[in-house]
Amino acid sequence: AWAQRRSCPYYQASGCILDQLEKVCEGEAAEMIAPNALENVWMCCCPRPYVPCSSNESDKTCVKALAGEIKSSGGELSIKGLMNVREKLLGSSERCSSFERPTKEAKCGKWPKEMPKVMCEMLTWQWEELGDGNDAEFAQYDCPMIKENMASDGELRKGHALSWDPRHREL
Repeated sequence: AWAQRRSCPYYQASGCILDQLEKVCEGEAAEMIAPNALENVWMCCCPRPYVPCSSNESDKTCVKALAGEIKSSGGELSIKGLMNVREKLLGSSERCSSFERPTKEAKCGKWPKEMPKVMCEMLTWQWEELGDGNDAEFAQYDCPMIKENMASDGELRKGHALSWDPRHREL
């Protein structure tokens, strides 16, 4: 399962986008689209999300999908917009076919319970990439917590921003 997840070229971006859902639902939507904000949504397009990358290193498909979603919603990014971006990315590669792709709309306060497999994907990504998580939360969503897969360098990925603005780049 670990190798299968990582074979998807959008494994990192998908996990990061799910991580961003929590921010949108906690009222941080405006802040998360600012490239100079810590752990902003644009960093989901970097090879290792939340580790700063250059515009050349960022995934162009991911940046275009985010920019398009923000533009079409009048300069904002909602939970629906985030899920649309995730769907575009996962739908672009056969190697992402094992990822949960819900057809119903995610809603703040409800999506974790209504979409437990998506929640499990987010928890697993947070655990394996950031070292975040706890037994109770994994158990609540019937999600296996594989202790040896915990990120050992997760703290190094926290508290960064981009030095460039993807909103003003031609891709």
